[in-house]
Amino acid sequence: MGHTLATAAIQPKLSTAERERVYRRNFRIFLADFVLFTIGFNILGPTTVIPDFVRRLTDIEVLIGLSSQLFEIGWLLPQLFIARQLVRVQNKKWWFVGPNIPVRTLVLILAGMVALLGPDRPGAILGVFFLMYALAGIGDGLVGVPWLDLTATSLDNPRRARMFGLGTALVGVAMLGIAPLVRLILGLDNLDFPVNYALVFALAGSLFFITVPINLTIRELPSGGQVQETIPAMREYLPQLWRVLREDAPFRAMIIVRVLVTFFAMASPFYIGFATDTVGMSNDVAVGNLLLMQTLGSVAGALLFSWLGDQRTVQFIRMALVFGAAQPVLALLAGEVGPASLYVAFLAAGVIQGSLFIGFLNWVVLYAAPDQRPIYTGLFNSVSAVALLLTPLVGGTIVQLWGYEEVFITALALVLAALFVAVRYVQPVHPTLEPVPAPTTD
Repeated sequence: MGHTLATAAIQPKLSTAERERVYRRNFRIFLADFVLFTIGFNILGPTTVIPDFVRRLTDIEVLIGLSSQLFEIGWLLPQLFIARQLVRVQNKKWWFVGPNIPVRTLVLILAGMVALLGPDRPGAILGVFFLMYALAGIGDGLVGVPWLDLTATSLDNPRRARMFGLGTALVGVAMLGIAPLVRLILGLDNLDFPVNYALVFALAGSLFFITVPINLTIRELPSGGQVQETIPAMREYLPQLWRVLREDAPFRAMIIVRVLVTFFAMASPFYIGFATDTVGMSNDVAVGNLLLMQTLGSVAGALLFSWLGDQRTVQFIRMALVFGAAQPVLALLAGEVGPASLYVAFLAAGVIQGSLFIGFLNWVVLYAAPDQRPIYTGLFNSVSAVALLLTPLVGGTIVQLWGYEEVFITALALVLAALFVAVRYVQPVHPTLEPVPAPTTD
């Protein structure tokens, strides 16, 4: 039996001028949250700082690969189940704001625990890291679907695209100054491991925590979609999801693109290892300089998305995949020509890692009908989570058995396949057009 939907408070209809004022105010709030959170996440460096930190604790490549993907795995897994709850919810602000209060303290707690454990307990540090980092990802996954729904209902289309693009660009500019600071902290002679990494985690965790009071001030606008009176039983919900996948061909094609990109990311944590083990760069130079190049690429990708994101989201996704294909090619060349090629590889990586994800999110918002948006969002993200669970195992095994070059070649084949599907089977969706209705449950 599902839970009966509580009667929502009836909101007065806003005039165009009043709605415009709400959009402007919410834009500043969403932008501040997006910028602060993303700066904190970039400081953690899932493809730079995190795998380098774990590599100092273990030489098991599967664990090193898992560390790079762990937050995203945790973020994706709960979304389909949250989407099932949200089909009966008209107002979703507190589904986003409430869990954020405890969740965005977890990285600060991790920083303190790493510092307290000290250098003589690597096994304990590794266990604490995986536990706390996974919980932070799962917690952020609990708010992912309501957050995206809020950006769809409480921002208009142009401002949402601008928020994603401008926010990513601002993050990139900020990281130009912060990346050298991270490099300085990790390279200080008077800061031993793991205290230096704990300080980096504390810096990121502080930015996460600052977003909590900011998000309390969001003003939610009604979605305009119909809500269900009860939570659908799993025997009804799962067949409905299957019908969406079976009958909605463009959505299915975009999911395939997302899954292929997820497998492409199996190589991400190993570029730093390749830089230090094969190309001969030192750890602090590799982490600091390559993070800087990746940041520059993310700024370029964000500016490109700001230009194309509202009207040409699919075209942007295709362009980002081309940049993604350049990364493994340039990394392979670095083994012959030296670090310069690897710098350009991380510049290209910044475009795809900084903006492709927001391109996917914006496409789902534009494509899905308002009352079906939570289901489409949850399904889109959770299907890729299954692939993401396998990528550390596959990527780590390839590196362990054959080497870095082989995992880069595999990643190249996967991103080229994603580009083919995006060009051949995904058609542009215009924000002024009616979204494709989801299949009914009848």
